[in-house]
Formats: sequence, structure tokens, C-alpha cells
Amino acid sequence: MRVRRGTGGAVVRVSIVGLGAIGQEVLKAVQARPGLRLVSVADPALVGRDAGDAAGVDACGVVVVAGAAEAFSRDVDVALVLTGSSVADVEPVVELAAAHGIDVISTCEDLAYADLATPELARRIDARAREGGITVVGTGVNPGFVMDRLPLTLAAACVRVDHVHVTRIVDAAKRRAPLRAKVGAGLTVEEFHAGVAARRLGHRGFGESCALVGLGLGLPLDDVRTTIEPVVAERPGVPAGRVAGLRQSAVGVRGGREIVRLDLEMSVGAPDPRDAVVIQGDPPLDVVIRGGTHGDRGTVGTVLSAIAPVIAAPPGLKTILDLALVA
Repeated sequence: MRVRRGTGGAVVRVSIVGLGAIGQEVLKAVQARPGLRLVSVADPALVGRDAGDAAGVDACGVVVVAGAAEAFSRDVDVALVLTGSSVADVEPVVELAAAHGIDVISTCEDLAYADLATPELARRIDARAREGGITVVGTGVNPGFVMDRLPLTLAAACVRVDHVHVTRIVDAAKRRAPLRAKVGAGLTVEEFHAGVAARRLGHRGFGESCALVGLGLGLPLDDVRTTIEPVVAERPGVPAGRVAGLRQSAVGVRGGREIVRLDLEMSVGAPDPRDAVVIQGDPPLDVVIRGGTHGDRGTVGTVLSAIAPVIAAPPGLKTILDLALVA
């Protein structure tokens, strides 16, 4: 078992698993941030290439390897796992990290609160992390910030909280093609519903954010109810009668009363993009981020901001509620 330590001015050795669009931006940010040193990168599609060159920047002297097993054979403090959306996807990587005493920060949406949908996997990962003396957390911009950490941070100014409502509206036309595909832009309504049924469409980690808000308020939810519907509207570049995106909701209930409501629209040409938090309580709060939090850049920021708290945290599977918020 490794000895836990804070950063304390020491250089933190970083491994990146997954060098897709987000992974490339994270690599650039790691290279630019004092106190972090990139020591290994894994991505089977880019084996043998210099990681910096693959990310579109100057060569950095780190050659991309095929998988986490090889990447973790180096001296690594923390692994940034930027692949996979389900807890089952990242469990093998966590197993490898635990064997090498490497902390894990993952953008896996379901890992943000693995106890919600996969409690058995959550217990298994937590046990393995404790055995290996490592900390594991799932985070990102959403889940990880906009619809969970942000409203809870605001709620800290309230004497009493009766209800939390978070609205996020994203113009998918301004985002990468994978997000437009994830929201079903251009599909027929029938194709959209088929994609939802197959879990190809929709925003992962949505129910997890809702549950985290309840937990953070000290009001664990009895039930989280989610819905997802197509947005069919005349939007630039979308054929008439086709889907422009989606509307997704999660409602958290306790004692038969709605405590938390999350509403998300991601669609091409969505009007008035924004993140809004309305808290009914004492005092009431109504906060709006005009234009919304940038999804990709926000994800990079939350991942890097988690490094120091994760290294300092006790071993186990954690949530963003367990970590200090730092910049």
C-alpha cells in the first residue's frame, strides 16, 4: 500500500488513459500546469506516436502505449481515465491502478455516484481501492459541477433548503459532432426512441447528479425518476420533422415530495443557452450563468482541479461531495 501524501510542492506524476478530444485537451492542460508532469499515455488507436504530437502540440517525449497496464508500469501518482461511460467500463482500469497504488480520476459519468445504479460494482471498486490505498472519483462538468456541485455550493448560503431546480440549456450546434450524435440531432422520432431504448442516446450520469444533490443536502432521496424526450423544432441544418436534440429531466423525491428537479435541453440552435439554479428556501437564490458552462473546457478544468484533493483524500471510492473544491 502506498503512503498517502499531499502535493506539498512535489511534482505529481500523471498518466492519461484515452487520448480522444477531451484527452488531448487534458494533455495540453497538464503540460501547461506547474507541479504536474506527464509520464505516460495509453490509447490503442495512437500506439507508438509521441503524445504531444498526437494531441496537436509540440512533441513531449512520451510515447503512447496500448493500454493502462503498460502505462501504469511507470512511476505514476494519478491516472486521468478519460474513456468509458459505465462503471463496468472503468472497473478493470481501477483494478490495475489499485495494483500499482495509483489514484484515479475518471470522466465516466456513471462513476460520479456508482451506488445509484450499480451498488455491487461500487462496493467492489471501493474495497479494491481501499486495499490498494488509492482514491477513485468520477467527475466532469456534468455530472461533477453544473447540476450537482454548483447548486450544493450555492445552497451552503441557505439556512433552509426546500427545493432545488437546475436548468441547463446547451446549443449542440456549437459542440463537437459526438455530442450532436448523442442527442439524436437529425434522426426521425422513431430512430430517436430506438436510440434511447438502446442507451445510445441521452446524457449519462443525469440521475447520479440528482441523487448527489439530495445526498449533499442531507436529504437522501427515496426515488429518482428520469424522462427523456426528443426536441422536434425548426432549427438551422435540421430537416423539417426531424429531431433537433433532446430534453431530459430527473426528479428526486423524498417522503412523497419533490426535493430536486434537473432539466436539461441539448439541441441544435437551442435558444438562450444557460445554466440556472433556483433554490427555494431561506434565503431563496436564483443564479444564472449566461451562455452556460463550456462543456469541454469545463471538463478539463474539473479533472485537473480534482488532482490535489484526490491525492490528499483517504482511500476508497469517493464522490465530489467528499472532495474540497479547489482551482
